Amino acid sequence: MGVAMSYEVIDGATFDTTIPGNGLTPLSVSVEGLDSAGKTYFTLMTMPLPIVHVNYSDRDATGFLYEMSPERRARTKLYSFKAPTTKGWTREDGAASLVELSDIAQKELGDGKLKGGTFILDSGSSWWETVQEVHVAPLEEQRIATQLARGQEPKRAGGLTYGPANLIVKGITNWLKNQGAFFAITHQLAQVWDAKGPVPGQWRARQNGQMPYIVDMRLRLSVTCNVCGAPECTAPGHIGRTHWATVSKFGMRTGMIGLQIASPRFSTFYRLYTGRDLPASSGNGGDNGGDAGNGNGSGINGGASPATV
Repeated sequence: MGVAMSYEVIDGATFDTTIPGNGLTPLSVSVEGLDSAGKTYFTLMTMPLPIVHVNYSDRDATGFLYEMSPERRARTKLYSFKAPTTKGWTREDGAASLVELSDIAQKELGDGKLKGGTFILDSGSSWWETVQEVHVAPLEEQRIATQLARGQEPKRAGGLTYGPANLIVKGITNWLKNQGAFFAITHQLAQVWDAKGPVPGQWRARQNGQMPYIVDMRLRLSVTCNVCGAPECTAPGHIGRTHWATVSKFGMRTGMIGLQIASPRFSTFYRLYTGRDLPASSGNGGDNGGDAGNGNGSGINGGASPATV
C-alpha cells in the first residue's frame, strides 16, 4: 500500500488572484494573554461561524453560551476535556486525550465540513504540556536510565528529544490549517526571568517553539484600568477595564507589528490582513453586528478608550 500524498501543487500560471480563497481567506491565529485577558471571548465570540471550540482541560466555556446571540449559540459546538477521576491526569489519560482530540478534529473538519468556520483549541499551552508528557518525557526517562546504567552522569539531551513532539505539533496544525476553516489556538503567558529574577512586565507565550512560524497571525491580549491606565491594577475603587490586542505577527504585513486595538474583534484584523470584510454568513460579530459586551466598562466591548487604529 502506497503512502498518501502529503503535498499539493499550485501553478502560478493558472492561479486566479481575483478570487483569493473564493472570497474567504482562512487564517490561523495564536491568541496570547494572561488570565482574564479575553482569549476565549475573542475566539469564541467574534470569530466566524460555525464554531467548534475544544476546551483542552482549561476553563469551561459553557458560560459563554448565555452571552451569545441565538444565531451564534445555534452554530457553536463545545467540547471539554476533564480529568476522569479525583486523582487528576495520568500520562495514559494524556495519551488518550491526544487521540480523542485527533478524532474530534477529523470528525468536525474532515471533508471540508467546517469550511469558512472556526476551529478553536483552548488552550494550546495545555495541549503542548500534554504532548511533552506523552512523547518527550518517556524518551528523556529512557535516556537517563541508560546513562545511569552505564555509570554516566545524566546530561540534558537538548532539542533532539523534542524531535518527535515537534513533528506532531507541526503535522497536526498543518492539517488543521488546510481544511478550509479558520484555526485559533490560545496560549497562556509565563513570566520572563533573568539572572536577577522575574522581569517586571515581561511575559512569554507558553507554546511549542514552532508555533510562531506556523500561524499567520499572533495577537497579545491585555487589560488596562479605565481609571489609572495601569495593567493588572488592583487599586480599590478602580472599576472598569479596557481590553487590548497588540499585533506581534501579521503575515507579510510587518508594518502592522506593534499595532494596538481596543475592544478587539476578529473582523477588524481580518479586514486589515486581507483588505476585505468577512461575509455576512459568517456571523462575524464585527462592525456589522454580533454579540455585544456587557456594557459596564468591564467587558471586552465595554472599554472607554478608542482603538488606536
